[in-house]
Amino acid sequence: MQTLTGKVDRYLTLLPLWSLLLIYILLLSLIAVFAYKKKWLTLSGAVSAVILGLIVLWMGGVSAFTVFLFFFVSSSLVSKLSKFVNRREKKGNRRDMVQVLANGLPAALSILLIRVPSLSLASIAAFSAANAEAAADTWSGSFGVMSHRDPVSIITFTKVPRGISGGVTALGFLGGFSASLLVAILSMGVFGHGFGTACIIAGSGFLGSVIDSILGAVLQVQYRAKDGSLTEKEEEDGEKNERVRGIPGFDNDAVNFTSGILSSSLAMLLTTLVS
Repeated sequence: MQTLTGKVDRYLTLLPLWSLLLIYILLLSLIAVFAYKKKWLTLSGAVSAVILGLIVLWMGGVSAFTVFLFFFVSSSLVSKLSKFVNRREKKGNRRDMVQVLANGLPAALSILLIRVPSLSLASIAAFSAANAEAAADTWSGSFGVMSHRDPVSIITFTKVPRGISGGVTALGFLGGFSASLLVAILSMGVFGHGFGTACIIAGSGFLGSVIDSILGAVLQVQYRAKDGSLTEKEEEDGEKNERVRGIPGFDNDAVNFTSGILSSSLAMLLTTLVS
């Protein structure tokens, strides 16, 4: 049974390639301008989002773009909501080029295989799982900020400062699971795949967000600020902070990208094995 977005994709294929490309670029540009005006993206972030969006639209059509857009819009709205509840956040709400690529590139790479018949379903699962992981990570962080309870380390279960990667809360876990589940349900609705694939997507996405927290606690670089507190900022007020743990250069964006790749790879592997 063909989905609504699938029917739209079918009609769009009847258009000349140049006109289809023009429509995609205009649509993406309008969305990017809106996101820039809303201060969801910086200028470099907006340009990067257009490029990634074009890859997703060109390879996966409106169906794939619907999932991709849900991650971006929902994560931006949840991040904005958390700002009104608690202003202490580890990163700004406005995504720059590096942040956009860290969160969106795993999905864009996954969708490149959708035109290969034997890998089509696995590509869809990997693409959706990458979006589920990115959404779960953002939602869990934003929900965690809104939690009345202090976060604890996912490794030692001892209290850690708010905003430090690797810190988790029950509310954050609930937010992350909800995000991955919603992406999986949306993916099933637009792509028309089965319930089993949706479970793989939801599971891989949520597990990826947990892995993100583990990597943040173990491998992500952290520094000691001048006041003695832990921070993820390499320097403040023009002075470099002392590195206390983690791999140099392995920052929050590197963690996000790695988690997205692992999540999409797991979903692709499981889908291939099951099918």
